[in-house]
Amino acid sequence: MSELSTVTNGYFGCDWGQIHYRSVNLNSDRPLLVMLHQSPLSSRNYQAVLPYLGQRFRVMALDTPGFGQSTPPDRVLSASDYARIALRGADFVGAERFHLFGRATGGVFAFIACQLAPLRVSKLVLHGMPVYTAEERADRLANFAPPYEIDDQGGHLSWIWDRIHSEYPWIDGRLATQFLRDFLNAGTDFAGSYRAIWHYDLPGELAAAGGRLPCPALLIGGGRDRIAFMHDRVKRLLPDAQEVLIEEATDFVAEQDPRLFSETLLTFLDG
Repeated sequence: MSELSTVTNGYFGCDWGQIHYRSVNLNSDRPLLVMLHQSPLSSRNYQAVLPYLGQRFRVMALDTPGFGQSTPPDRVLSASDYARIALRGADFVGAERFHLFGRATGGVFAFIACQLAPLRVSKLVLHGMPVYTAEERADRLANFAPPYEIDDQGGHLSWIWDRIHSEYPWIDGRLATQFLRDFLNAGTDFAGSYRAIWHYDLPGELAAAGGRLPCPALLIGGGRDRIAFMHDRVKRLLPDAQEVLIEEATDFVAEQDPRLFSETLLTFLDG
C-alpha cells in the first residue's frame, strides 16, 4: 500500500460566513470526491478514512452549515440550499465534474445536488439513505429533535450523553465523546438540517425521477446501522443502483474500519 495522505483543514466562503472542510490532496489533479456527513455530526466522521481515499483521489469532507466548524446559516435553509454547498465546494477547487458521497442527511443532500447539477456528478455514493414515509416525517418534525437548554449545572451535557446512548446503546466512551463535541458545536437547536430533509418528500422526488439517477450510484447498507430497515426502501426506489451490504457495519463504519470502508468506495469509484 502506498503512503497515506495527510489530512488538512480549510475554509471557503458562503453567503453568511464560511464552510469548513477536511481534505487530502486538494491541490493535486486527481479526481475530486466531495463527502457530506450525517447530522448533527461533522466531517470528523471521515478523518480516519480520508488518508486511504487520498491514495486515489483528492477529497473534501465538508461540515454542513451550522455543524462542525462551519458558520451557522443566517436563515432557514431548505434541503436544496444544503445540497448546493457540495456544488460550491467543487467550484472552490475548480472541479467541473466530481464524485459525491453522502451519509444519512448528507445522502439526501447529495441526491439533491445530483439532481440540481446532473452533468457535474460522475458517480454518487449513498450510505444509509434515510427514506421516511410521510407519517414518519411528520412524527419526526413534531417529536424527534427538540432544542435543549444550557444548564448552569451542566445538565445539558448529561442530556446529550443520554441521547447519544439511547440512539447507539453499543457505543464506547471514546466515540460518544467525539459525538458530544459535535452536538455542542451544533448548538442548542441542532435539528436545522433534520427539518430540511423531513420537509423534503424524498420518495415523491425519486418517483418523479422514475427511480433513475443521471449517474451511476452505489447504495451502502450496514447490518447494524440504526436505520438499516430503510435500506430496502431505497433499493426499491433506486433499482438500478449497485448495492453493498456490510453485515457488521454500524452507522460509523468509516471511523471503526476505515480501511474496509475506503476499499468499498474505491472499488466503486474506480470501477
